[in-house]
Amino acid sequence: MESGAERKDDDALTITLSIGNCKSHCTKSIGRYRSSVNLIMLETLKTMGFDKENLVKKSVPLVGFSGETAHSVGEITIPTYIEGVNKLVRYLIIEGPTTYNVILGRPWLHQMKAVPSTYHQCLKFPTPWGTVTVKGDQEESRNRYTQALKATTKLPS
Repeated sequence: MESGAERKDDDALTITLSIGNCKSHCTKSIGRYRSSVNLIMLETLKTMGFDKENLVKKSVPLVGFSGETAHSVGEITIPTYIEGVNKLVRYLIIEGPTTYNVILGRPWLHQMKAVPSTYHQCLKFPTPWGTVTVKGDQEESRNRYTQALKATTKLPS
């Protein structure tokens, strides 16, 4: 514990970046280094101005943390920009409610040569002009976690 205060270093690493021409209200993303794919939610794509016709139809089984399986409805490649670096990123598209609108997994982290740290709440990656550090948004992460708890917690009748 730090000087009597509870440590809050177990938050998910939530960062902000630009995907396509999306405004900041729909670019909250999480760097999840355990995810083997990059995911973007269908509702997020619709908010960004894409529709199902923009997708390459592809059904990939995705296994969640508790063993549940869902299938992607397609995939899309979208320019993704963070701190001066623009990369074409392939995302699998999934439907349904979720805490985050984008999950950046190992493919993006490897493409960026990025090192995430939930403990330090930052993401570091090399650029031609030096190493960049992007700080996480702990308040946003906690808000998203609280939303997820509310959505999954059912009160007895």
